[in-house]
Amino acid sequence: MTLNDLLEIYPEKNWQILIKERNSDRSVEQNARLWELYGSVGNYLGYTAEEMHDLMGYKFLLIEKNIGREKVTKVQSTTKLSVKDMGEYQEKIQAWASNLGWSW
Repeated sequence: MTLNDLLEIYPEKNWQILIKERNSDRSVEQNARLWELYGSVGNYLGYTAEEMHDLMGYKFLLIEKNIGREKVTKVQSTTKLSVKDMGEYQEKIQAWASNLGWSW
């Protein structure tokens, strides 16, 4: 739906338009590199790429949500990360794995 459509459908509304910079979602290239990273680190540590995906999520992507009065911790999906956040996530994994002796 376009802005003009909204103005025609709801002419009585008092509209406000907000323009802000869009955070780019992680790129396809970043995602491919992430799975290579999971595989490489996993091979070094004896885990599959899928297991590393889960483990690294718990290590670096935990967020808290409030459900009613209770705080619940969940793993943020990498599909929701911006390009910048995805780069930082991969840097954290690399630094962590490097401390265990891993390298590309």
